[in-house]
Amino acid sequence: MFFNKITDKFTEIVSFEIVTLHTSGMRYVCEYEIVMKDSKAEVSQYGIRFAQNEKKRILEKRAVCDENKVLKLLNDCRLLSWDGFYGSHPKGILDGTMFSLKATVNGDRKISASGSENFPKHYDELYDGIYDILNGKTNSTDLG
Repeated sequence: MFFNKITDKFTEIVSFEIVTLHTSGMRYVCEYEIVMKDSKAEVSQYGIRFAQNEKKRILEKRAVCDENKVLKLLNDCRLLSWDGFYGSHPKGILDGTMFSLKATVNGDRKISASGSENFPKHYDELYDGIYDILNGKTNSTDLG
């Protein structure tokens, strides 16, 4: 996708309200959620448990960081380009990870993407970035 200087301001995430990444495999279902709370980004990991015909979302980890750290992660992963991505399951692969992403950014811009063992470019960087925030890992390029 090509953007010129006039449209560059629309190619970057400047704010976010919520980003939810849902992942599942044979033996797990997990949701990662990033929300703005009191001018900080709250990053949470939930395990999804099923019992007695009820789905329960159980908080497993939470971290709070600077909003700029999350904005950098979302922009480095080019999250806006994920909108509408659908990765169908590759033939011959019997198992794998499924994901769905929903986000509200830049006020009211909605982003959604999903796939089964087929991911958008930079998916691993987003997943690893969320993991690092939740586990207190930082490096010299972090902003928060």
